[in-house]
Amino acid sequence: MVQYVIFSESLRCYYKTSICSKATIVIFIINMFTFFVPFLLAYKTQGLWQKTDHYREQPEVHFKYDYFVLLEADKIEKPVICTTFPSLVYVTEVYDTCRSIKVREEDHNKDGLNDKIIFEVEADLDTYENVYAVTVILIFNYKLHSYSQFQMESAGWIECHSPFGGAKLHVTTDLRLRQRQPLRHKGRDLRFNTTLSMESELGLSSFLQAYAERNVTTRLDNIYSTWTRGKAAGDPFKFSLGINIPEETILYTPGFWQIIKMAWVQYLSLLYLSILVSRRVKHFILDNRLVHNIKVQPWKHMH
Repeated sequence: MVQYVIFSESLRCYYKTSICSKATIVIFIINMFTFFVPFLLAYKTQGLWQKTDHYREQPEVHFKYDYFVLLEADKIEKPVICTTFPSLVYVTEVYDTCRSIKVREEDHNKDGLNDKIIFEVEADLDTYENVYAVTVILIFNYKLHSYSQFQMESAGWIECHSPFGGAKLHVTTDLRLRQRQPLRHKGRDLRFNTTLSMESELGLSSFLQAYAERNVTTRLDNIYSTWTRGKAAGDPFKFSLGINIPEETILYTPGFWQIIKMAWVQYLSLLYLSILVSRRVKHFILDNRLVHNIKVQPWKHMH
């Protein structure tokens, strides 16, 4: 009849010695190195305590209908300024010749998050007048939900120039997140949810400088612009800005349990190798009786 193994167990040898002996000291030192060396290796390789981590998320972005549009034409002293900033509305009213301003938010995949924002301007100019430079600032409400409930008021700024007078300018760009510091891993984060406003049309540089000093901002990146020449007399200047809202890589500070989990996994993986090495070292020292010990073999007591 064919037989096969249905269960097995190992026989263990015991090594005995007195408490105050060289063998006790040697084994104690080996055990200390067994547990300390993996920790030292994990720590020195700059990966034990995870300081930052990242994840992917598409932000929830809505246009706040706050904008500043500056069109520089042939008459330098008479630019076209269209804005909804309260401190500028009455000051720039005489320069506001914008015929229409249209905004459209598009959700292409129907997931409840805007994938694109289209901002269009038509401005009346004097006969035969052309636009040579366009400056636009738009204000957005920017939210993240996956980890911390992050919310801020952010801006997008764009400036385009052409040596030739234009009848139309079309720009396609991306709204991208810029971080100088990681976000929190949980809770409500409103540190940067402050109102953005410009005090005067001459304070554009001050506005941008103050905004750039924030640790978390948005900016218009990956810009593609197309100028169209040949404006007919009396036709308005047309400006179209298409802003794509792609998925972002968010940098954040991990929580306590995530740090412990990652450190524990790294430490255990190194500890396993350390235990294998230390067992071989102990066998070599004790079996060759480099220190005094008594080896107890259980099979010698079997009858």
